Amino acid sequence: MKFSKILCRYGEVTLKKDYTRKFFEDKLISNITKGLKSRGIEFKITREPGRLYIKTSNVEKSINILKKVFGLTTISPIKEFVIKADMEKLVRFGEKFARNFIKKEDTFAVRAKRTGNNAFTSQMIERRLGTEIVKKIGAKVNLTNPDKTIYVEVRQNKAYFFNERIKCPGGLPLGTQGKVVLLFSGGIDSAVAGWMLMKRGCTLIPLYIDTSPYTDSINLKRAKEVLKKLNEWSIGHKMKLITVKHGKFITEIVDKCKENLTCLLCKRMMYRVAEKIGEEWGAKAIVTGESLGQVASQTLDNINVLDQAINILVLRPLIGFDKEEIVDISRKIGTYESSILPSSGCSAVPRSPRTKGRLDEVLEEEKKLDIPEMLNKILKTKKTF
Repeated sequence: MKFSKILCRYGEVTLKKDYTRKFFEDKLISNITKGLKSRGIEFKITREPGRLYIKTSNVEKSINILKKVFGLTTISPIKEFVIKADMEKLVRFGEKFARNFIKKEDTFAVRAKRTGNNAFTSQMIERRLGTEIVKKIGAKVNLTNPDKTIYVEVRQNKAYFFNERIKCPGGLPLGTQGKVVLLFSGGIDSAVAGWMLMKRGCTLIPLYIDTSPYTDSINLKRAKEVLKKLNEWSIGHKMKLITVKHGKFITEIVDKCKENLTCLLCKRMMYRVAEKIGEEWGAKAIVTGESLGQVASQTLDNINVLDQAINILVLRPLIGFDKEEIVDISRKIGTYESSILPSSGCSAVPRSPRTKGRLDEVLEEEKKLDIPEMLNKILKTKKTF
């Protein structure tokens, strides 16, 4: 069956008060519009309370985009009929629709939802349409585990028939919660952390901190590949990668400071760089892929020492996740294969890094470094891809 309209549903946006809901809906429609236009798709969007309808001649291509729009919960290609509260029309149209999907040997169920002031209920629709399908097609009803399901939504004088609900990411429309700087290595964790903040309506400013010669240049290539995958979710807000060179500062740490504090001192500078980039771009927070206890620098003591380096808010959406959970999300969102491309670890990591850093000791070591001068030098290496 050829469809020409898509029903789009959104979840928690509908719980907002009127003014806020309109703002969220407008942002959602704006993101959808930019996403479809970027693929050259012609369309028309109409809205009803809790629903958007997209009319287009390219339904399949549109669905591939809409499946990755934050704020949408499910979508369905639909057939629309004007029934004017006429149950007989509804049943007649419904039976014709069902013939395209249900065969005599199938079991089926009808799921109906009605809003408005029609004289019939959802249960009445299910019984009447189910009886007609049994009579005309010969299929059997199975309400618990059917082979096929026919859905119908009745809203005022129209009935919408569909046979599938395609899952979307849900969350909040991208761009409703402001900008955040993502400390982005291209690894599994940072990509997932960024995706989770996107799901909560934040637009990302990905920042790659180049630690060569202590890491290989192939790491940057990996980060660019992962960002391509992440950009598939950033519909309406295409991201560019910001890079800075950090290697000379690491050399200063290695030459002048205690070996076991290398990672803490290095990461505190990364936080400072991210804070400055955030100020430039109007970001409200920094996002990291840190998970509590996963590596030496991510213990509770060390995270506390890291946070003392800056004044901006640090968000860690993966803080309570284990590695397997993070990998599962990475596979689901499509970044995993790119994140595990060959890359080199950091050769400056000490043999026994400090797991319980003390702020007073770290501050004493930082006196050996010209932090403001080095920060300025790092920021001068900034490039955007």
